[in-house]
Amino acid sequence: MILNTFDNGWGPEFPIKKLENTLLRTTLDQLHASSKRVAVINSTWYTDEYHQTVLTYLRSNRVDVIVLVAMLDCAIPNANWFAEFDAEVIGIGYYPGPGQIDFWALFLDQNFFTPHTIELCRIDLVDRPFMCLNRKPHWHRQQLYQQLCDRNLQHIGLVSMGSDNGKAVQEIDSDTQVPVLAPNSDCAQNGIPNDISSLGNINNWARSFLNVVTETVFNINQNHFVSEKIYKPILGMRPFLVYDTDGAFKWLRDRGFVTYHDDFLDISDLDLTDHNNMSLFLVQLCAQPRSYWQHKLVDLNQKIVYNRQQYYRYVDEQKLKVQKGILCPI
Repeated sequence: MILNTFDNGWGPEFPIKKLENTLLRTTLDQLHASSKRVAVINSTWYTDEYHQTVLTYLRSNRVDVIVLVAMLDCAIPNANWFAEFDAEVIGIGYYPGPGQIDFWALFLDQNFFTPHTIELCRIDLVDRPFMCLNRKPHWHRQQLYQQLCDRNLQHIGLVSMGSDNGKAVQEIDSDTQVPVLAPNSDCAQNGIPNDISSLGNINNWARSFLNVVTETVFNINQNHFVSEKIYKPILGMRPFLVYDTDGAFKWLRDRGFVTYHDDFLDISDLDLTDHNNMSLFLVQLCAQPRSYWQHKLVDLNQKIVYNRQQYYRYVDEQKLKVQKGILCPI
């Protein structure tokens, strides 16, 4: 039985939290039916202070199983934090192992506003070499943005950059009405609305050739986490590169997606799995004529279509896991 659930995160009124609860329902039912004493710990907004609250409870109440849940955000607590207790530790969501469930892939499957394919296939509209959208100013996003500025690329591509003071460093035109699916959806926090369920201004998207993804975390292989950002170019039918330690190469390939790291050998000999080469590569990309970006989009169409189809196959795999319920040792 579940003795206690620790959740310092998003309120139950938000649709995104309701989806998390729905996805966990089968697993939670299994835990309720178990004869073991269970504590469930949600990773969202898990702070050092809140960890002390959890430890105080666990030191006063014997538990047999500790279930760590990371769905809405990357996993913060890990099994080692609870080594003092004689309890099995189980991970669900963005924890490595058989219990790994990709929440954001499932979220987009239910909530993504998909534009008409014709809008995405008009190569005559492509007149910008790349798009790179950044809301929260995480250090790696700031790093890439500064590199773009140093090379005078921030106005050649379509680039945005938020801040922590409620005023964006750089914006692009947006005509998208952002639904309130999660906390801080408006632009008050970072100067840019938190649009997690669409491609934003579809005219901007249609104009850009390459999508440069800056994920929530920098080292995806270490953190085992991606958000909706990595799936938007897949659903939005654009080639993309990820600003990450290996360009998200391993993470994408492990899930059956094809990557674009070797598709620009005609203009560059840079290793595009190395994030240090990103801005220099974009210089080379921006130096190409508009006709290059348009023709390249056609040349890469087979990969683009494959990745979109693979996304739906991958989502079906995630749904099957959820239906069965997950209890996985980590």
